[in-house]
Amino acid sequence: MRLGQFGGVRVEVHWLFLLALVAACVSGYYMEVLILVGSLAAHELAHLTVAWLLGVEVDSLLLTPLGGMARLDTALELDPQSEVSVALAGPVQSFLLAGLASFLMGDALFDPSLVRFFFQVNANLAFFNLIPALPLDGGRALRGLLAQRWGYRRTTIWSTRLGLLCGAVMSAAALGVLAASGQLFLTPLAGGLFLILGALAEGEEAVFRSYRQFLHKRQRMARQRLIPGGSLVVVEGTRIGEVLEHLSDRRYHLVLVVDRALLPVGTLHEAEIWDAFQELGPRATVDEVLDH
Repeated sequence: MRLGQFGGVRVEVHWLFLLALVAACVSGYYMEVLILVGSLAAHELAHLTVAWLLGVEVDSLLLTPLGGMARLDTALELDPQSEVSVALAGPVQSFLLAGLASFLMGDALFDPSLVRFFFQVNANLAFFNLIPALPLDGGRALRGLLAQRWGYRRTTIWSTRLGLLCGAVMSAAALGVLAASGQLFLTPLAGGLFLILGALAEGEEAVFRSYRQFLHKRQRMARQRLIPGGSLVVVEGTRIGEVLEHLSDRRYHLVLVVDRALLPVGTLHEAEIWDAFQELGPRATVDEVLDH
């Protein structure tokens, strides 16, 4: 659900976030709702502030019960170190607020239960978002670190698979406890569902974002007189998306297509594969590219 546009950033709300707010309000936890919304806002403001300081544009912001997901400019993949800084800003802010809550505990001016809730919200936000799996902040920071060596596309795929695994484990654990004892732990169940949905979305987008990186790679290599090369052998019927996962960011590739008997069928170079990706999409096969 779209809330509107603020400061050039499109703000949206996940249905799980709305459901959590409605449930809390119906139960009469109005102050807890204000603390939750305020903590989420501070967490996301830290992301946006660091992005602004680094000159990174923010396209949209999605609010979820376990934090926000800022969709940053696709050019960020060309500067992985900036992604690390932007990703870690949110958890650092949440840790600072949890520290503030610890300082306020025991102060007669504040309701002890609300201060304790303030601490729990921010501590949970910080620790949960540091899980090294996409679409969480920890996953984005890990991708930024690993992408400097293995490339943006490959590390995105690794991180999304880890996100799916973590989400499945959290959901299965919550359902296992429910089946065994009849107790429903909503946070791990909702968190697992959020991780699975977010990881699937990140995975679908990874190949498309990589096209921009390839354009940058092509421009960079066009200025070189000698270009490092690489080769890849694929069996006919393989999809373009699978081939792109195995292309190195530092080499220009020739792809030999073979049949089931491993006899050569044809040869494609990297630019042809990316052009076909743009025209035919990632599900097209290398056979179609050869025919095209």
